[in-house]
Amino acid sequence: MNRLLFIFFGCCFFCATSVSGQEDPSVNVIDDVQVDVKSARTNAKGDTLHVDLFLISYKMNQREFKLNTYATQVIDEDGTKYLFASIKMGRVLVQLADRQNYLHYLLEENTPVPLTINVANWKGKKARMLYLVYEDSAEEGKFITQEVQLN
Repeated sequence: MNRLLFIFFGCCFFCATSVSGQEDPSVNVIDDVQVDVKSARTNAKGDTLHVDLFLISYKMNQREFKLNTYATQVIDEDGTKYLFASIKMGRVLVQLADRQNYLHYLLEENTPVPLTINVANWKGKKARMLYLVYEDSAEEGKFITQEVQLN
């Protein structure tokens, strides 16, 4: 009987550790928004960086997504921060010349939305990270900075 209990609890412990060990550290979820990196590439001339992402909202039927465009920046391998030339989310396009502080988008639950950030005057270095800054769903006026690894 003791041997059966030992085997039973051993199996329970093994199953619990193997399930918790399957957590994927590359999944980037904050405030029920998952950010998946599709690509970070430069154009043929190497002077413009294109960062392609997918954003997916979880646990909310609909959610207003308010992206702070000026705080959202791309960081190169040397730590230099770059502003966007244009940001496109779904069919909403914001260009730097528009001087628009926020991009508003209505996210549907479990529906991936493409987000493309273009950075002009790219110096040909490797893009390391993206600071994605958006409003917290629970508290208006509070912004979250989500660090997204691009390499």
